Amino acid sequence: MADRKITELSAMSAGTQATGDLLTIVDVSEAAAVDKNKKITVESLFKGIPNNVGIGTTSPLRLLDINNGTHATLALTSGNAGQSSIFFADTDTNIGQIAYTHSDNVMYFRVNDAERARLDSSGRLLVGTTTEGTALADNLTVADSGNSGITIRSGSASYGSLYFSDGDSGGAGEYAGFVEYNHNDDYLGFGTGSTTRLRINSAGKVGINTSSPAATLSVDALAGNSTVCLLKSPTANAFLQLGNSANDQGYLGYQSSDMTFLTAAAERMRLDSAGNLLIATTTNGTTAVGTVIRSSGETLMSRQNGNPLIVNRLGNDGVLIDFRQANTTEGSINVDGGSVTLVGAHLARWSQLAGGAKRAEILRGSVLSNLDEMCEWGKEDNEQLNRMKVSDVESDKNVSGVFQSWDDDDDTYTNDFYCAMTGDFVIRIAQGTTVARGDLLMSAGDGTAKPQDDDIVRSKTIAKVTSTTVSTTYSDNSYCVPCVLMAC
Repeated sequence: MADRKITELSAMSAGTQATGDLLTIVDVSEAAAVDKNKKITVESLFKGIPNNVGIGTTSPLRLLDINNGTHATLALTSGNAGQSSIFFADTDTNIGQIAYTHSDNVMYFRVNDAERARLDSSGRLLVGTTTEGTALADNLTVADSGNSGITIRSGSASYGSLYFSDGDSGGAGEYAGFVEYNHNDDYLGFGTGSTTRLRINSAGKVGINTSSPAATLSVDALAGNSTVCLLKSPTANAFLQLGNSANDQGYLGYQSSDMTFLTAAAERMRLDSAGNLLIATTTNGTTAVGTVIRSSGETLMSRQNGNPLIVNRLGNDGVLIDFRQANTTEGSINVDGGSVTLVGAHLARWSQLAGGAKRAEILRGSVLSNLDEMCEWGKEDNEQLNRMKVSDVESDKNVSGVFQSWDDDDDTYTNDFYCAMTGDFVIRIAQGTTVARGDLLMSAGDGTAKPQDDDIVRSKTIAKVTSTTVSTTYSDNSYCVPCVLMAC
């Protein structure tokens, strides 16, 4: 600071000292001792000081530069065990303050004349709050006006944690949530309350409600079922995307109440809202290529050209297809060497009564004869299936087979029945007629069969008896025995 002349001095009596805001100085220019003591106000002492002020330095770099030669030092000491402060003022109003209280060794930071942060005696920084809210060694506590906040603490040498607090006091139970990193086990955990809910381990695997994720993403619903929920907006679809590039992607989607499965961004399979599984098609029917497994249990397979079904037994010979009713095997298709065998079956065809007449009582195994009339099914073309009647001509060479049952699988055409023609079945024999195993049978003219006079297979021959064991006896005492049908 440049030399300057101090003026505005007031004489004082010898031996006296200035008081209040006055300073005592000695005027060495005065000859008389009684006139040497002067007094000056602090304001007058510093009035007119130009530029920067240096204390301990001759080259001040700031308005006030304090340097003791080793460390820059400024000490504020109170006159008692109270508080030392630095004030930031606007005219005569204290706008900001940095204060240190000697009684509790806390540093306070005030803004707009209100405390905003404090650094306590344990080295914890509290922002927006005056209490730590826990006995744990929190390094930073931040709280808003609603008392919710964030706590960052070292915890121990094993953990680094970020805690979200609801502002309640006392114990770890006050924490509403936390993020922690375990240095020993090398995982990042996310929790609510005091329980870890999600964990990312050192292998990059994510576990939700599990501490040991077995896959890239493992979800454990604890006491319930594992669940991943993807929500959609009212006008959008929900998708789970799988893939390693934009051109090689799979999707699991939910749209229009259907679950869809896509690969290479194209739909391959759909589970519709009715529980039907559609594979390579979006049509629940047989008009489009694809496979449909309906919730009712039926399977539809459609192919433009080629075999729509391949049954392949890779090992030894045996059953290719097993046919069951009420879970009991009734027949099968078997492979034996180079042969395929249909077991437990006979050849049958659809037919109708004369004129398409309604259902009438016809006993199972009754002999039927062909008519010239053709069966009719709306506009469907039919060039081979003729209508039939119960045989009423003895030795009739127009025998077509025996009555099997009415067709109950069609709700539109209810007057159709099955005529058993070739293979193992039963045939109806009239009361009083005796048959023997090996007998060739012909029509008796009343819906029953009777033995031929010879053992030559003729156009009138309808069956050959394979056993005399009676399977059914009707109210008119006619009965059924096993046979091999030869009606075609």
